[in-house]
Amino acid sequence: MATTKPTNVAPATAPTAVPAAPPVGAPAAGPIPAHCQPCPPTFRLDAPLRWKTANPFEQKVLENLQGNILKGHGRDHTTNVFVRFGTDTKKSRRLLRELGNFHVTSAYKQLVATEAFKQGKGDGGVFCALFVSAHGYGALGLTFVAPAGNTIFVPGGMRDPGSLSKLGDPAPADWENHFDKVIDAMVLVADDDPAHNAVRVAQIEALVAEAGGHVVHKQAGKAVRNSVGNGLEHFGYVDGRSQPLMLMEDIETESREEGIAHWDPTASLDKALVADPLANDPDNLSFGSFFIFRKLEQKVRDFKTQEQVLADALGLAGEDRERAGALVVGRFEDGTPVTMSDEARGIVAPRNDFSYVGDAAGSRCPFHAHIRKTNPRGDTVREFGIAPDAERARLMARRSMPYGERRQDAQMRFSDAPSHGVGLLFMACQASIVEQFEFAQANWANDEGFVVGHTGIDPLAGQGGAVKHRLRAGWGDARAPTLQQRMAGFVTLKGGEYFFVPSLAFFATL
Repeated sequence: MATTKPTNVAPATAPTAVPAAPPVGAPAAGPIPAHCQPCPPTFRLDAPLRWKTANPFEQKVLENLQGNILKGHGRDHTTNVFVRFGTDTKKSRRLLRELGNFHVTSAYKQLVATEAFKQGKGDGGVFCALFVSAHGYGALGLTFVAPAGNTIFVPGGMRDPGSLSKLGDPAPADWENHFDKVIDAMVLVADDDPAHNAVRVAQIEALVAEAGGHVVHKQAGKAVRNSVGNGLEHFGYVDGRSQPLMLMEDIETESREEGIAHWDPTASLDKALVADPLANDPDNLSFGSFFIFRKLEQKVRDFKTQEQVLADALGLAGEDRERAGALVVGRFEDGTPVTMSDEARGIVAPRNDFSYVGDAAGSRCPFHAHIRKTNPRGDTVREFGIAPDAERARLMARRSMPYGERRQDAQMRFSDAPSHGVGLLFMACQASIVEQFEFAQANWANDEGFVVGHTGIDPLAGQGGAVKHRLRAGWGDARAPTLQQRMAGFVTLKGGEYFFVPSLAFFATL
């Protein structure tokens, strides 16, 4: 039961302090567990947090931490404002101090606003978060000391040739032209009212200009929902359902409403948080997170065309044709996991309490299916003897948002299939870029042989790949003949960057 999970209470002894991490760009001496970072004995990173009854130390952590890390902000309209600082370092620091002190939403303020919204006591207001790139820290005249597992943060960030090669990403010359320029910071503005969003964005633009900087690009995002309010991505499938939960209140809600008997989403804070190396905080209660931003364009028309070709090859007719897409994604459009059912069940809350224990041969949910590639749910434990905690440690707190407009009919179903101009703003928080995002992308999504056999890359998140995807002609029948069809090339990286999400204590002392 969730109530037996460790809560964020004082351990018997204080965590052992470790030597400071090497300077950014220096080779790591070895992994340093996040929970071993220096912190007081009344706060621990190796457990989830109960925020409603937080002790004074936990309260300070939440007030120093930016929102959208432990829990998504939940707003439907967003703008990512990409900023280049001016040449006057003092003015740039003053800009960040102004944004951090008067615009950025703390984790605690976000949680309180979300609770009030649930009780019908307001809409939560405008949410704002601020992210700094490695180049941005340098432009501020600051030396950022990267914790182990994050040396890729500099010098090139997402543009680093080694990172590009590892991930199979296109060269920056092939990205959208505003993303191939240097980006020092990103401001995320979110609100359910697009007019309120626009007002805050205009205020931020004015502050940036006053400091001698300029806005490199503004990227709008807009949530897309089905008829029951679940968020969709542009291929038409429920998105964002399976997330690591780091707040006990969310874990208990999941346990009560969905169940966690087969898949427990509980995650400790150290999966997303690291000590902010530049916070002037003698109590060591200021934390941040490494943040991935990737603009991914979705070729909806190509995907839907190949989906129908696959349905023909599988001999599916009528409503059963929906299963073709489910075998690619791992869920039906309504969120029903294909490992649990051969048809969509029309459920309001997409199921998450499932594993692949009963589908070890991949006869119901293929090994290449998107949700199985990005969250194996015990596959590596069974096949390779990986410790369960080690497999789960690769997961990230995803905070993505669709972009671009699609037409929807009266039943909130998509009624068009564009070939460009729509996609996903992939965003995720983690403690280690290398051990979480880059590992999962390179060794799970891009590996044609993961988890067993040569079944092809992740059809949605995978880059490259030549091996055709293998599927069983009969659902749930491990003896059924297999067919091969390549289902890839539907998603293209248009640009992105690695950022750090500083603590509010960092902004206050600039």
